[in-house]
This record gives sequence, C-alpha cells and structure tokens, in this order.
Amino acid sequence: MSKWIVKLITAPETNLFLFAFLLNFVYEVWQSPYFEFYNMPLLADKIGYITHCTVGDGIITIFSFWIVSALRGSRYWLLNSTWKPRLLFTTLGWIYTFISEIYRVQVAKLYGVSLLAIPGLGTRWLPLLQWAILPSLVLYMTKRHILGYGDKG
Repeated sequence: MSKWIVKLITAPETNLFLFAFLLNFVYEVWQSPYFEFYNMPLLADKIGYITHCTVGDGIITIFSFWIVSALRGSRYWLLNSTWKPRLLFTTLGWIYTFISEIYRVQVAKLYGVSLLAIPGLGTRWLPLLQWAILPSLVLYMTKRHILGYGDKG
C-alpha cells in the first residue's frame, strides 16, 4: 500500500471524521422526526438533509480537534489525554452548535422551531444534547481504532 494512503488512513483526522460521521448519522436519523424536513415527500430529500447535517457535524469535529491540537501542541493528544482536552473538544463543538442553531433559527430563519425548543431561546435542544454526548464516544472510538485492541480486548 502506498505510504501516503497509510498516512491518510492512520491520521487522527480521518478516524475522527469517520467515527463522527457514523455516530452523528445515527443520531440525526433518530432525531429527524422532530424536525420540519421530516415532512418532505421524498426519501431522497430526507437522506440528503440528514447527510448534509452529518457532514457538518464531522467538520465541526475536525475543527474542534485542530483547536485543541494547536493548544496541546500535538495532533495525537487524544491517545493519552486527560479530561481537560476532552472537555475542551466537546465544549468547542457544543458552543459552535449552539451559536449555529440560534443563527439558523433566529437570524437566517432557515427553519422553524419544533415543540422541543429551549424556552426563551427559540432553538432546539436535540442538537445540543447530541454535542454533549457524542464527542466522548467519537474520541473513545478513534483512540481505540488508532491504538488497536491488542490483547486487552
């Protein structure tokens, strides 16, 4: 196998994006009945919307990772990190999502708010819950994949 392919496959960003995409796609599917696009008549439209959101989640994951990497001085901080960089990673994604949701609903008016809105903010809590739960799982799965499972199971 080519050296650059091996580097690409083993890069933390590749693994992070892969696991972020997979986990966020499942979450997006589960939460989709609570959003306006769920009423679209074509399944292809629904899949397109979910995929668009999931790619966005992957991009947020990578940018959050790069910020923490710059602060930590290494792209491999996730292999032996303490709770602080993991919390920062999660918080960065959560803050971006929070601001993005407010912008999309209140300013750009790209979509309305479902009955699951946060009172007073007019934004939904499901994406915020998503960014409170999934980043830890993404980091864990990425770490395990990069390090391998070895004899420890």
